[in-house]
Amino acid sequence: MNFSEIFIKPIISTPFEENAYIVYLKQNNNANGIRECFIIDPGFEPHLILDFLRAEKLDPAAILVTHGHADHIAGITKIKKAKPNCKIYAGEFEADKLTDPQLNLSALFGHSLSVPPADVLLSDGAELSIAGIDVKVFHVPGHSKGHVVYLICSEPTQIVFAGDLVFRNGYGRTDFPDGNTADLFDSIQTKILTLPPDTIIYSGHGQKTTVGYEAATTWKRL
Repeated sequence: MNFSEIFIKPIISTPFEENAYIVYLKQNNNANGIRECFIIDPGFEPHLILDFLRAEKLDPAAILVTHGHADHIAGITKIKKAKPNCKIYAGEFEADKLTDPQLNLSALFGHSLSVPPADVLLSDGAELSIAGIDVKVFHVPGHSKGHVVYLICSEPTQIVFAGDLVFRNGYGRTDFPDGNTADLFDSIQTKILTLPPDTIIYSGHGQKTTVGYEAATTWKRL
């Protein structure tokens, strides 16, 4: 698959400036002129996602969850209601957060957020094909115990959706109940920095970056 065939639309939602992503092939229409897509980490403003889907005539085949903190799952219920055939994918060690306000941290902010459970549980190394796009899954504990990232092995440039594992000029916090700094550093060093340097990293907050840039800046200093 060529990198130029893939379109990635970031949707930024408040109050945490969280990045959701809509991913689809530019040319993948069905008989009704509708293109399939998948959504990564829909946040607190799902209406922005649904508006984009309508405008671009996109039908979401899946919601891919990197991790179950509230700002990354808050939009699932509304999207699932509007698109009931859209399946929810989450890491096998993270799925309990979707339905538990204590675990997804929403209870700390008075939201008591609970969303529909995952339809598909993902293990490390799982391979998916969604909306015509092949995706690899890697378990990357550290920010949370069951955090996963999603890798698209496009040519000539690969793409990784990193959630809150790694950011431009930084990395995810580890002070939540199931966070672990040693695990996070190991996850980044073994699952992210081993990717080709030009691999583009789309993070859960902030600007996109590349593996090469992070290896030469943040990780060179550690």
